[in-house]
Amino acid sequence: MGVPRISRRARYLCGLTVTLYFLFSVQWNTLKVNTHFYNSMHTLLPSTAQVDDLNLKNLEVVDPSSTSYDLLDLRVQLAREFPYEPSQPIPRKVWQTWKTNGDAPSFPSNFKSYQKKWIATCENRSPTYQYNLITDEQMLPLLKQVYGGVPQVVRAFESLPLPILKADFFRYLILFARGGIYSDMDTFPLKPLDTWPSTSKSFRAGLKNPIKYRDSIDGLDAFEPPEPGFVIGIEADPDRDDWADWYARRIQFCQWTMQAKPGHPLLRELISNITATTLHSVQKLKSSLPLNDADIVEEFEDDYNINMRDRRKFDKNYDHKQKKNAKNIDGTDIMNWTGPGIFSDIVFQYLNNIIQKNNNILIFNDNINDMDGKRKESKDETTMKFYKDISKNLQSQNPTFFWGFFSLMTKPALIDDVLVLPITSFSPDVGQMGSNSMDDEMALVKHLFEGSWKEEKSDDKEEKETSSDNDEKNE
Repeated sequence: MGVPRISRRARYLCGLTVTLYFLFSVQWNTLKVNTHFYNSMHTLLPSTAQVDDLNLKNLEVVDPSSTSYDLLDLRVQLAREFPYEPSQPIPRKVWQTWKTNGDAPSFPSNFKSYQKKWIATCENRSPTYQYNLITDEQMLPLLKQVYGGVPQVVRAFESLPLPILKADFFRYLILFARGGIYSDMDTFPLKPLDTWPSTSKSFRAGLKNPIKYRDSIDGLDAFEPPEPGFVIGIEADPDRDDWADWYARRIQFCQWTMQAKPGHPLLRELISNITATTLHSVQKLKSSLPLNDADIVEEFEDDYNINMRDRRKFDKNYDHKQKKNAKNIDGTDIMNWTGPGIFSDIVFQYLNNIIQKNNNILIFNDNINDMDGKRKESKDETTMKFYKDISKNLQSQNPTFFWGFFSLMTKPALIDDVLVLPITSFSPDVGQMGSNSMDDEMALVKHLFEGSWKEEKSDDKEEKETSSDNDEKNE
Protein backbone atom coordinates (compact mmCIF):
# COMPACT_ATOMS: atom_id res chain seq x y z
CA MET A 1 0.00 0.00 0.00
CA GLY A 2 1.53 3.30 -1.05
CA VAL A 3 1.97 6.47 0.92
CA PRO A 4 -1.26 8.54 0.88
CA ARG A 5 -1.04 11.49 -1.48
CA ILE A 6 -1.33 14.88 0.20
CA SER A 7 -3.10 17.59 -1.71
CA ARG A 8 -1.45 20.91 -2.50
CA ARG A 9 -3.92 22.68 -0.21
CA ALA A 10 -3.14 20.31 2.65
CA ARG A 11 0.60 20.83 2.14
CA TYR A 12 0.05 24.59 2.15
CA LEU A 13 -1.98 24.48 5.37
CA CYS A 14 0.55 22.18 6.98
CA GLY A 15 3.42 24.47 6.02
CA LEU A 16 1.53 27.53 7.22
CA THR A 17 0.83 25.84 10.55
CA VAL A 18 4.49 24.95 11.02
CA THR A 19 5.56 28.49 10.12
CA LEU A 20 3.10 30.10 12.54
CA TYR A 21 4.11 27.66 15.26
CA PHE A 22 7.75 28.55 14.70
CA LEU A 23 7.05 32.28 14.85
CA PHE A 24 5.02 31.91 18.03
CA SER A 25 7.74 29.75 19.53
CA VAL A 26 10.37 32.39 18.80
CA GLN A 27 8.11 35.14 20.15
CA TRP A 28 7.02 33.46 23.35
CA ASN A 29 10.07 31.36 24.15
CA THR A 30 12.55 34.25 24.04
CA LEU A 31 12.42 34.41 27.81
CA LYS A 32 13.10 30.67 28.16
CA VAL A 33 16.07 30.82 25.79
CA ASN A 34 17.60 33.81 27.54
CA THR A 35 16.89 32.33 30.96
CA HIS A 36 18.74 29.16 29.99
CA PHE A 37 21.69 31.21 28.71
CA TYR A 38 21.94 33.55 31.68
CA ASN A 39 21.39 30.75 34.18
CA SER A 40 24.86 29.45 33.38
CA MET A 41 26.64 32.81 33.36
CA HIS A 42 26.92 35.91 35.51
CA THR A 43 25.82 39.31 34.26
CA LEU A 44 28.20 42.18 34.93
CA LEU A 45 26.47 45.16 36.52
CA PRO A 46 28.30 48.31 35.40
CA SER A 47 28.60 51.35 37.65
CA THR A 48 26.83 54.27 36.01
CA ALA A 49 29.10 56.62 37.98
CA GLN A 50 32.21 55.30 36.21
CA VAL A 51 31.73 56.37 32.60
CA ASP A 52 34.88 58.37 31.84
CA ASP A 53 35.89 55.90 29.14
CA LEU A 54 32.43 55.67 27.55
CA ASN A 55 30.50 57.78 25.09
CA LEU A 56 26.96 57.21 26.35
CA LYS A 57 25.38 58.81 23.29
CA ASN A 58 27.30 56.58 20.88
CA LEU A 59 27.93 53.44 22.89
CA GLU A 60 30.07 50.94 21.03
CA VAL A 61 28.20 47.65 20.83
CA VAL A 62 30.48 45.17 19.08
CA ASP A 63 29.06 42.62 16.66
CA PRO A 64 28.01 39.54 18.66
CA SER A 65 30.04 37.32 16.32
CA SER A 66 33.20 39.08 17.47
CA THR A 67 35.32 37.28 20.05
CA SER A 68 35.64 40.53 22.02
CA TYR A 69 31.89 40.92 22.38
CA ASP A 70 30.95 41.16 26.06
CA LEU A 71 27.40 39.87 26.03
CA LEU A 72 27.21 39.79 29.81
CA ASP A 73 27.49 43.53 30.45
CA LEU A 74 24.04 44.81 31.46
CA ARG A 75 24.50 48.13 29.65
CA VAL A 76 25.37 46.29 26.43
CA GLN A 77 22.43 43.91 26.85
CA LEU A 78 20.03 46.85 27.13
CA ALA A 79 21.58 48.65 24.16
CA ARG A 80 21.33 45.55 21.97
CA GLU A 81 17.79 44.61 22.99
CA PHE A 82 16.48 48.16 22.58
CA PRO A 83 18.58 49.97 19.96
CA TYR A 84 17.97 53.70 19.81
CA GLU A 85 16.75 55.10 16.51
CA PRO A 86 16.76 58.91 16.87
CA SER A 87 15.36 59.44 13.37
CA GLN A 88 12.10 57.73 14.30
CA PRO A 89 9.26 59.86 15.76
CA ILE A 90 8.13 59.60 19.36
CA PRO A 91 5.49 56.83 19.45
CA ARG A 92 1.93 58.09 19.79
CA LYS A 93 1.29 56.19 23.01
CA VAL A 94 0.18 57.21 26.49
CA TRP A 95 0.98 55.01 29.49
CA GLN A 96 -0.58 55.11 32.94
CA THR A 97 -0.55 52.61 35.81
CA TRP A 98 -2.89 51.82 38.67
CA LYS A 99 -3.83 49.01 41.03
CA THR A 100 -6.88 48.05 38.98
CA ASN A 101 -8.39 48.83 35.61
CA GLY A 102 -10.66 51.81 35.13
CA ASP A 103 -13.85 49.71 35.25
CA ALA A 104 -13.18 48.29 38.71
CA PRO A 105 -15.48 49.52 41.52
CA SER A 106 -12.42 50.50 43.57
CA PHE A 107 -11.04 52.77 40.85
CA PRO A 108 -11.17 56.31 42.34
CA SER A 109 -13.88 58.49 40.83
CA ASN A 110 -11.58 61.49 40.51
CA PHE A 111 -9.09 59.38 38.59
CA LYS A 112 -11.87 58.31 36.23
CA SER A 113 -12.41 61.96 35.43
CA TYR A 114 -8.70 62.50 34.73
CA GLN A 115 -8.50 59.29 32.71
CA LYS A 116 -11.39 60.39 30.48
CA LYS A 117 -9.47 63.56 29.65
CA TRP A 118 -6.41 61.55 28.64
CA ILE A 119 -8.50 59.18 26.52
CA ALA A 120 -10.35 62.06 24.87
CA THR A 121 -7.08 63.80 24.07
CA CYS A 122 -5.72 60.57 22.58
CA GLU A 123 -8.80 59.85 20.46
CA ASN A 124 -9.49 63.37 19.24
CA ARG A 125 -6.32 63.61 17.19
CA SER A 126 -5.53 62.34 13.73
CA PRO A 127 -3.77 60.02 13.79
CA THR A 128 -4.88 58.97 17.24
CA TYR A 129 -2.72 58.17 20.25
CA GLN A 130 -2.89 54.72 21.82
CA TYR A 131 -3.97 54.88 25.47
CA ASN A 132 -2.72 52.16 27.85
CA LEU A 133 -3.62 51.63 31.51
CA ILE A 134 -1.42 48.93 33.04
CA THR A 135 -2.62 47.34 36.28
CA ASP A 136 -0.39 46.01 39.02
CA GLU A 137 -1.15 42.43 38.02
CA GLN A 138 -0.18 43.12 34.42
CA MET A 139 3.19 44.70 35.15
CA LEU A 140 5.32 41.63 35.80
CA PRO A 141 3.94 39.48 32.95
CA LEU A 142 4.44 42.40 30.57
CA LEU A 143 8.02 42.96 31.73
CA LYS A 144 8.81 39.25 31.41
CA GLN A 145 7.66 39.35 27.82
CA VAL A 146 9.36 42.63 26.90
CA TYR A 147 12.60 42.23 28.89
CA GLY A 148 13.18 38.53 28.24
CA GLY A 149 16.54 39.42 26.72
CA VAL A 150 17.69 41.17 29.90
CA PRO A 151 16.26 38.97 32.67
CA GLN A 152 18.29 40.61 35.44
CA VAL A 153 16.10 43.69 34.93
CA VAL A 154 13.01 41.55 35.58
CA ARG A 155 14.70 40.10 38.64
CA ALA A 156 15.41 43.57 39.98
CA PHE A 157 11.78 44.60 39.49
CA GLU A 158 10.55 41.53 41.37
CA SER A 159 13.03 42.17 44.19
CA LEU A 160 12.10 45.79 44.90
CA PRO A 161 10.71 45.75 48.46
CA LEU A 162 8.05 48.49 48.16
CA PRO A 163 5.24 49.28 45.70
CA ILE A 164 6.43 52.87 45.18
CA LEU A 165 9.83 51.60 44.03
CA LYS A 166 8.14 49.32 41.50
CA ALA A 167 5.84 52.10 40.30
CA ASP A 168 8.85 54.32 39.65
CA PHE A 169 10.88 51.60 37.96
CA PHE A 170 8.05 50.47 35.70
CA ARG A 171 7.55 53.90 34.15
CA TYR A 172 11.19 54.02 33.07
CA LEU A 173 11.07 50.46 31.77
CA ILE A 174 7.94 50.88 29.67
CA LEU A 175 9.16 54.12 28.09
CA PHE A 176 12.56 52.59 27.31
CA ALA A 177 10.97 49.56 25.67
CA ARG A 178 7.93 51.09 23.97
CA GLY A 179 8.26 54.88 24.07
CA GLY A 180 5.53 57.50 24.26
CA ILE A 181 4.21 59.56 27.18
CA TYR A 182 4.02 58.35 30.75
CA SER A 183 1.90 60.33 33.21
CA ASP A 184 0.62 59.53 36.70
CA MET A 185 -3.07 58.94 37.34
CA ASP A 186 -3.46 62.20 39.26
CA THR A 187 -2.69 64.25 36.15
CA PHE A 188 -4.61 65.38 33.11
CA PRO A 189 -3.55 67.06 29.83
CA LEU A 190 -4.02 70.77 29.23
CA LYS A 191 -2.94 70.90 25.59
CA PRO A 192 -3.30 68.54 22.61
CA LEU A 193 -0.39 66.10 22.75
CA ASP A 194 0.81 66.82 19.23
CA THR A 195 1.19 70.52 20.05
CA TRP A 196 3.82 69.93 22.75
CA PRO A 197 7.23 71.51 21.97
CA SER A 198 8.66 68.00 21.62
CA THR A 199 6.68 67.40 18.43
CA SER A 200 6.44 71.00 17.21
CA LYS A 201 8.47 71.79 14.10
CA SER A 202 7.89 75.50 14.69
CA PHE A 203 9.53 75.21 18.11
CA ARG A 204 12.68 73.69 16.63
CA ALA A 205 12.66 76.17 13.76
CA GLY A 206 12.81 79.00 16.29
CA LEU A 207 15.95 77.69 17.97
CA LYS A 208 18.91 79.86 17.01
CA ASN A 209 22.47 80.53 18.18
CA PRO A 210 23.57 77.23 19.76
CA ILE A 211 25.68 77.66 22.89
CA LYS A 212 29.35 76.80 22.54
CA TYR A 213 31.26 74.64 24.99
CA ARG A 214 34.90 73.64 25.25
CA ASP A 215 36.11 71.82 22.12
CA SER A 216 32.78 72.20 20.33
CA ILE A 217 33.27 72.58 16.60
CA ASP A 218 32.66 75.79 14.70
CA GLY A 219 29.61 76.13 12.53
CA LEU A 220 27.14 74.38 14.82
CA ASP A 221 24.53 76.95 13.84
CA ALA A 222 24.42 75.34 10.40
CA PHE A 223 23.00 72.13 11.85
CA GLU A 224 19.27 71.57 12.26
CA PRO A 225 18.13 71.02 15.87
CA PRO A 226 17.24 67.35 16.40
CA GLU A 227 13.76 66.17 17.23
CA PRO A 228 13.62 65.55 20.99
CA GLY A 229 14.01 61.94 22.04
CA PHE A 230 13.60 62.42 25.78
CA VAL A 231 11.39 65.08 27.37
CA ILE A 232 11.33 66.07 31.03
CA GLY A 233 10.20 69.01 33.13
CA ILE A 234 11.46 70.84 36.19
CA GLU A 235 9.89 69.57 39.41
CA ALA A 236 11.71 71.76 41.90
CA ASP A 237 13.81 74.90 41.56
CA PRO A 238 14.07 76.23 45.13
CA ASP A 239 16.08 79.43 44.77
CA ARG A 240 16.60 79.74 48.53
CA ASP A 241 19.37 79.06 51.02
CA ASP A 242 17.53 76.29 52.88
CA TRP A 243 16.64 74.26 49.77
CA ALA A 244 18.39 71.15 51.12
CA ASP A 245 15.90 70.98 54.00
CA TRP A 246 13.05 70.43 51.57
CA TYR A 247 14.33 68.89 48.36
CA ALA A 248 16.66 66.12 47.25
CA ARG A 249 18.51 68.26 44.70
CA ARG A 250 18.89 71.98 43.97
CA ILE A 251 17.45 71.36 40.52
CA GLN A 252 15.07 68.42 40.53
CA PHE A 253 13.49 66.93 37.42
CA CYS A 254 10.02 65.47 37.70
CA GLN A 255 9.14 61.93 36.68
CA TRP A 256 5.36 61.98 37.07
CA THR A 257 5.16 62.99 33.40
CA MET A 258 7.81 62.12 30.79
CA GLN A 259 8.03 61.51 27.08
CA ALA A 260 10.58 59.40 25.23
CA LYS A 261 11.56 57.48 22.15
CA PRO A 262 12.26 53.77 22.72
CA GLY A 263 15.83 52.91 23.62
CA HIS A 264 16.94 56.40 24.62
CA PRO A 265 20.42 56.06 26.16
CA LEU A 266 19.59 58.29 29.13
CA LEU A 267 16.87 55.84 30.19
CA ARG A 268 19.30 52.98 29.59
CA GLU A 269 21.67 54.48 32.17
CA LEU A 270 18.85 54.99 34.66
CA ILE A 271 17.62 51.41 34.26
CA SER A 272 21.19 50.09 34.62
CA ASN A 273 21.60 52.08 37.83
CA ILE A 274 18.33 50.94 39.42
CA THR A 275 18.92 47.31 38.43
CA ALA A 276 22.45 47.26 39.83
CA THR A 277 21.45 49.12 43.00
CA THR A 278 18.57 46.75 43.64
CA LEU A 279 20.46 43.51 43.08
CA HIS A 280 23.25 44.69 45.39
CA SER A 281 21.23 46.45 48.10
CA VAL A 282 18.17 44.32 48.85
CA GLN A 283 18.13 41.77 51.64
CA LYS A 284 16.21 39.16 49.68
CA LEU A 285 16.34 38.67 45.94
CA LYS A 286 13.09 37.45 44.39
CA SER A 287 12.89 35.94 40.97
CA SER A 288 10.60 33.65 39.04
CA LEU A 289 13.59 33.17 36.72
CA PRO A 290 16.36 30.70 37.68
CA LEU A 291 19.27 33.11 37.32
CA ASN A 292 22.73 33.22 38.81
CA ASP A 293 23.74 36.27 40.81
CA ALA A 294 24.93 39.30 38.92
CA ASP A 295 28.43 40.63 39.56
CA ILE A 296 29.37 44.18 40.50
CA VAL A 297 32.71 45.87 39.96
CA GLU A 298 34.14 45.38 43.45
CA GLU A 299 36.40 48.41 43.15
CA PHE A 300 33.34 50.65 43.04
CA GLU A 301 31.12 48.82 45.51
CA ASP A 302 29.83 52.03 47.10
CA ASP A 303 28.34 53.06 43.76
CA TYR A 304 25.84 50.19 44.06
CA ASN A 305 24.95 50.73 47.72
CA ILE A 306 21.74 52.70 48.24
CA ASN A 307 22.98 53.58 51.75
CA MET A 308 25.89 55.51 50.23
CA ARG A 309 23.79 57.93 48.19
CA ASP A 310 23.80 61.70 48.53
CA ARG A 311 24.04 63.10 52.08
CA ARG A 312 23.41 59.78 53.82
CA LYS A 313 26.91 58.53 53.04
CA PHE A 314 28.28 61.17 55.43
CA ASP A 315 26.06 60.05 58.34
CA LYS A 316 28.49 58.34 60.73
CA ASN A 317 25.64 56.95 62.83
CA TYR A 318 24.00 55.12 59.95
CA ASP A 319 24.63 51.43 59.27
CA HIS A 320 25.73 51.66 55.66
CA LYS A 321 26.20 47.90 55.31
CA GLN A 322 22.62 46.93 56.13
CA LYS A 323 20.62 45.31 53.35
CA LYS A 324 17.23 46.75 52.50
CA ASN A 325 13.80 45.28 53.16
CA ALA A 326 10.29 46.71 53.36
CA LYS A 327 10.75 47.72 56.99
CA ASN A 328 13.98 49.73 56.86
CA ILE A 329 13.37 51.84 53.74
CA ASP A 330 12.60 55.51 54.24
CA GLY A 331 11.93 58.55 52.06
CA THR A 332 15.63 59.24 51.53
CA ASP A 333 16.11 55.74 50.13
CA ILE A 334 13.18 56.10 47.74
CA MET A 335 14.31 59.49 46.47
CA ASN A 336 17.80 58.18 45.73
CA TRP A 337 16.86 54.68 44.57
CA THR A 338 14.14 55.19 41.97
CA GLY A 339 12.78 58.70 42.61
CA PRO A 340 13.61 62.26 41.57
CA GLY A 341 17.00 62.23 43.32
CA ILE A 342 18.66 59.52 41.25
CA PHE A 343 16.59 60.53 38.22
CA SER A 344 18.05 64.04 38.37
CA ASP A 345 21.56 62.70 38.96
CA ILE A 346 21.40 60.48 35.88
CA VAL A 347 20.12 63.36 33.75
CA PHE A 348 23.12 65.50 34.72
CA GLN A 349 25.57 62.59 34.35
CA TYR A 350 24.32 61.82 30.85
CA LEU A 351 24.31 65.44 29.67
CA ASN A 352 27.80 66.01 31.07
CA ASN A 353 29.09 62.87 29.39
CA ILE A 354 27.81 63.72 25.92
CA ILE A 355 29.46 67.16 25.85
CA GLN A 356 32.72 65.70 27.18
CA LYS A 357 32.80 62.93 24.56
CA ASN A 358 31.31 64.71 21.54
CA ASN A 359 32.24 68.01 19.91
CA ASN A 360 29.04 68.49 17.91
CA ILE A 361 26.30 68.63 20.55
CA LEU A 362 23.71 71.33 19.91
CA ILE A 363 22.77 73.28 23.05
CA PHE A 364 19.92 75.77 23.05
CA ASN A 365 18.71 77.79 26.02
CA ASP A 366 17.01 81.10 25.29
CA ASN A 367 16.73 81.68 29.04
CA ILE A 368 20.36 82.81 29.04
CA ASN A 369 20.07 84.97 25.95
CA ASP A 370 20.23 88.50 27.34
CA MET A 371 18.54 89.96 24.27
CA ASP A 372 14.91 90.13 25.32
CA GLY A 373 14.82 93.77 26.36
CA LYS A 374 14.70 93.12 30.07
CA ARG A 375 16.35 95.61 32.36
CA LYS A 376 19.75 94.65 33.67
CA GLU A 377 18.58 94.66 37.29
CA SER A 378 16.04 91.93 36.47
CA LYS A 379 18.78 89.36 35.86
CA ASP A 380 18.45 88.09 39.42
CA GLU A 381 15.00 86.86 38.45
CA THR A 382 16.15 84.98 35.35
CA THR A 383 18.61 82.25 34.41
CA MET A 384 21.10 85.03 33.64
CA LYS A 385 21.65 85.20 37.40
CA PHE A 386 23.88 82.13 37.01
CA TYR A 387 25.49 83.05 33.69
CA LYS A 388 29.03 83.30 35.07
CA ASP A 389 28.98 79.80 36.59
CA ILE A 390 27.17 78.35 33.58
CA SER A 391 29.81 79.70 31.20
CA LYS A 392 32.70 78.69 33.45
CA ASN A 393 31.51 75.09 33.65
CA LEU A 394 30.87 74.75 29.93
CA GLN A 395 34.36 76.06 29.12
CA SER A 396 36.22 73.99 31.72
CA GLN A 397 38.66 71.19 30.86
CA ASN A 398 35.88 68.65 31.37
CA PRO A 399 32.77 70.67 30.53
CA THR A 400 29.68 70.18 32.67
CA PHE A 401 26.26 71.72 33.10
CA PHE A 402 26.02 73.93 36.17
CA TRP A 403 22.63 73.37 37.83
CA GLY A 404 21.84 77.05 37.24
CA PHE A 405 21.58 76.27 33.52
CA PHE A 406 18.08 74.95 34.32
CA SER A 407 17.12 77.42 37.06
CA LEU A 408 14.46 80.13 36.69
CA MET A 409 13.53 78.84 33.24
CA THR A 410 10.48 80.18 31.43
CA LYS A 411 11.33 78.65 28.04
CA PRO A 412 12.37 75.12 27.06
CA ALA A 413 16.04 74.17 26.78
CA LEU A 414 17.32 71.57 24.29
CA ILE A 415 20.59 69.70 24.79
CA ASP A 416 21.17 67.36 21.87
CA ASP A 417 17.81 65.53 21.82
CA VAL A 418 17.00 65.97 25.52
CA LEU A 419 14.28 68.59 25.95
CA VAL A 420 13.90 70.20 29.39
CA LEU A 421 10.67 72.10 29.96
CA PRO A 422 10.16 74.88 32.53
CA ILE A 423 8.40 74.14 35.80
CA THR A 424 5.09 75.49 34.49
CA SER A 425 4.87 72.71 31.86
CA PHE A 426 4.21 69.83 34.25
CA SER A 427 3.72 71.75 37.53
CA PRO A 428 1.42 74.71 36.87
CA ASP A 429 -0.39 76.38 39.76
CA VAL A 430 2.01 75.24 42.50
CA GLY A 431 2.35 78.87 43.56
CA GLN A 432 6.12 78.94 43.99
CA MET A 433 9.48 78.54 42.24
CA GLY A 434 8.30 80.50 39.21
CA SER A 435 5.40 78.23 38.35
CA ASN A 436 2.67 80.00 36.40
CA SER A 437 -1.02 79.12 36.10
CA MET A 438 -2.51 76.31 34.04
CA ASP A 439 -3.62 78.93 31.52
CA ASP A 440 0.00 79.70 30.61
CA GLU A 441 1.05 78.75 27.08
CA MET A 442 3.78 76.51 28.52
CA ALA A 443 1.40 74.57 30.81
CA LEU A 444 0.96 71.09 29.31
CA VAL A 445 -0.13 68.82 32.15
CA LYS A 446 -1.94 69.54 35.40
CA HIS A 447 -0.64 67.59 38.39
CA LEU A 448 -3.02 67.28 41.35
CA PHE A 449 -0.53 65.77 43.86
CA GLU A 450 -3.21 63.31 45.00
CA GLY A 451 -0.94 60.29 45.30
CA SER A 452 0.14 59.15 48.74
CA TRP A 453 2.93 57.06 50.19
CA LYS A 454 1.40 53.66 50.85
CA GLU A 455 1.67 52.28 54.36
CA GLU A 456 1.37 48.64 53.32
CA LYS A 457 4.54 46.57 53.16
CA SER A 458 5.48 43.58 51.05
CA ASP A 459 5.02 40.27 52.84
CA ASP A 460 8.26 38.36 52.35
CA LYS A 461 6.89 35.17 53.90
CA GLU A 462 4.00 34.85 51.49
CA GLU A 463 6.00 36.21 48.55
CA LYS A 464 3.02 38.35 47.56
CA GLU A 465 3.26 41.73 46.00
CA THR A 466 1.36 44.69 47.35
CA SER A 467 -0.40 47.11 45.06
CA SER A 468 1.39 50.12 43.68
CA ASP A 469 0.08 53.64 43.55
CA ASN A 470 1.43 56.40 41.40
CA ASP A 471 2.83 57.78 44.61
CA GLU A 472 4.14 61.30 44.36
CA LYS A 473 7.10 62.62 46.23
CA ASN A 474 6.19 66.25 46.92
CA GLU A 475 8.85 66.95 49.46
